[in-house]
Amino acid sequence: MKKNETSITNGMENFLCPFTDLYITQGAGEGTHKGTYAVDVRGAKSGVKYPYYAPCTVKCIKTYPESGQVMWQSTSKVRCANGYVGTVTFMTAHDDTMDAKPGQTVKQGVQLGNMGVKGNATGVHCHIEIEEGADTTWSKNKYGIYMFPNEKDLDEVCFFDNTNILNRKNLLKPKYTNSTTPTPTTKKYVNLPPSISSWAVYDLASAPVKKNAKAFLNPKKFGGLSYLIYGFKDGNTTVEIETLDYGRVKIYIQNTVAEFTDAPKYKSGNY
Repeated sequence: MKKNETSITNGMENFLCPFTDLYITQGAGEGTHKGTYAVDVRGAKSGVKYPYYAPCTVKCIKTYPESGQVMWQSTSKVRCANGYVGTVTFMTAHDDTMDAKPGQTVKQGVQLGNMGVKGNATGVHCHIEIEEGADTTWSKNKYGIYMFPNEKDLDEVCFFDNTNILNRKNLLKPKYTNSTTPTPTTKKYVNLPPSISSWAVYDLASAPVKKNAKAFLNPKKFGGLSYLIYGFKDGNTTVEIETLDYGRVKIYIQNTVAEFTDAPKYKSGNY
C-alpha cells in the first residue's frame, strides 16, 4: 500500500499489506519464527528504515518499548484476502522511533511506524505477525517463541494493493492481490467419504506428517463427513477446517479421495 491509501468495500475496510515495498528476509516457520506465521520484512534497499502504514483503522492494545514492539487491533470488522470478515490483531516490532500509546487510534493509510533494529534485530526490518481474531494472548509456543493463538500467513490476510513484492513471489500467493476483486459468496466444502475409517488431523502450525497427527476423524462411522473450508495451507496440500471435537485444525488432502463441492455432500460435519 501507499501512504494515505484506503480501501473500502461496501462500507468495510479491506486489510492491506502495510508495506510499499516488501522484501522478506525471514519467512513463516523459518529460524526464529519456528511454529509461527511471523514474517520479517525490509524495504527496497537494505539498511533503510522505511515507514509502514496502518493496513486498516487500528487501535494500540499493548506496547513493548524495549523491542519497539506494538500490538494493534482493528477497530471494527475488516475484510481479508482469504474471505475472512472480522477483527484482526497483529504485532509489529523493532521500531526505533516507536511512540505508540495504548488506546491510540491510527486511521487506515496513516503511518504506523518505521522499520528498525530495536531489540534483538540483526538488520533493519519490521517483524510482523497477524491473527484473524480478537484474542490478544501473547504466549510462547512449544518452541519457546511468542505468538498469537490463531495466526495466519501474511498472504492469507493481506491485499497487496500497490505493494511491490520484491522476492518470495513463489511463496506469496494471495488469494486476491487487489482488494477490488470481489470475494466469492460461494462456500467450498471438503467431503470425506464413508469408505474411510481414519483421517488424521493436525494443529495448524504443525507439519502434516504422521508423527504430528493430533487425532483422527472417522468418516465411516458417520456415513461420511463434510467440512467448510476456511483456507488452503502448506502449498495447497492441506485445508483448514473446524471440527466439533478438536476445534480449528487442518487435514491433508493432496492425492486423496477427498472431494470438493459448493455444498456439503454429507450432513455430519461441523459447518
